[in-house]
Amino acid sequence: MPPLPDTAGTHPAKENTITSKTSLSAILTASLCCLPAFLAPAAHVSAEPLCIRDIIKPPINLSISGTYYSNREKGFSVDVSPDRFIKAYSDGVTIIGVKGEDTPVYYIIDKNKKTVLKVSQTNLYKIGLFFNWNSMTTLVDLPGNTAVTAQNETQDGCTMYLVAGADAALCVDGNYHIPLRMSQRGATVARVASVKPLHTDLKTSADSLTLTCRQDHYTFFDVDSDMAPDAD
Repeated sequence: MPPLPDTAGTHPAKENTITSKTSLSAILTASLCCLPAFLAPAAHVSAEPLCIRDIIKPPINLSISGTYYSNREKGFSVDVSPDRFIKAYSDGVTIIGVKGEDTPVYYIIDKNKKTVLKVSQTNLYKIGLFFNWNSMTTLVDLPGNTAVTAQNETQDGCTMYLVAGADAALCVDGNYHIPLRMSQRGATVARVASVKPLHTDLKTSADSLTLTCRQDHYTFFDVDSDMAPDAD
């Protein structure tokens, strides 16, 4: 097997998503934007205790697209079915996620480097990538027990929530239970532009993607096999 490529250029360690105060710079998957008008006065804050898992649920059979904002804009689209997702970025990286018996398996396709990395969730962190199924599909990389405070302010059918300890806000769609806009420190993190029902067989689409990579002579790396104790 060829040596594993440097993944630092393949995909950032974190996507543009809202994280804890101690790791605000480590951002990887998100979608929102906040304007000062979205922040309701303190007197309107709900006293009901809530956390991330109460307001955000992993999407199923949806097709979502939007834009991340950090040093530069990066478009994304993510199609999600019950057992897999395909997330494509405008910088040439596509990530396929497939639920396995024990842990999800990811195929990280880099069109620029012409590489495909196959890696399980177990070994993902060992190669410097810090995402998981929920952060890829719900667009928020926060523990489920992170406290949020509901605001009375709504905009375009979504409700604003302030994230405890992160100087951040989420505007969450009440029907799909995903964030449509997010901000951190008053700056846009990401915004969802479209949410539609999924009309694609993702297994067929994923198989087609990997077949095209083989036909185009991409280099494939099986990270789990290469990191096995008995690997040469």
